[in-house]
Amino acid sequence: MHRRSVLKSVMIVSAGAAFLPSCFQQKDAAVFPLKNIRLTADEQNMLAALATAILPKTNSFIGAADLKAHEFVLTMMDDCSSPDEQQQFLQGMKVFKQYSKQVMGVDFTKANNAQIQQLLTNLDAKESSAAKEAVSFYQTVKKYTVQCFTSSKQYMTEVRHYNIIPGSKFKGCVPVKKA
Repeated sequence: MHRRSVLKSVMIVSAGAAFLPSCFQQKDAAVFPLKNIRLTADEQNMLAALATAILPKTNSFIGAADLKAHEFVLTMMDDCSSPDEQQQFLQGMKVFKQYSKQVMGVDFTKANNAQIQQLLTNLDAKESSAAKEAVSFYQTVKKYTVQCFTSSKQYMTEVRHYNIIPGSKFKGCVPVKKA
């Protein structure tokens, strides 16, 4: 009988020890899990807002938010970039946040569309007053957002009219005419 109560106590303590770490997680932990890059939820939300500003949704077609382009950007930076490029990306994100707050007066996620479009126009300009890191960050996000969009199923089938296999145009039984 005594052995059963000891085993019961050990099971309760081990279950509590396994559950305990989940109680101490940070409240602003990352929304999208990454292996090599550490971002807060606010930084990921800012990246999502930037991707949406680059490719907004229209009445007739999908946008970056529908494709979760910010997750594609993060995956490409996390999996396909060197550690130096990842550090440049993170540094560029910090400089971009500072620059956007300086130019617009508010955080990027709280700005209105006119302010965001003016900021993006400034960053696209060849003679931009923005720091090199902010422009590099913006160009990287823009490149991967457009890549996500142009490789999506909706774009390939509705805009490019891409067919994976030959459809009605393929005629296998056509006699060959002699020249």
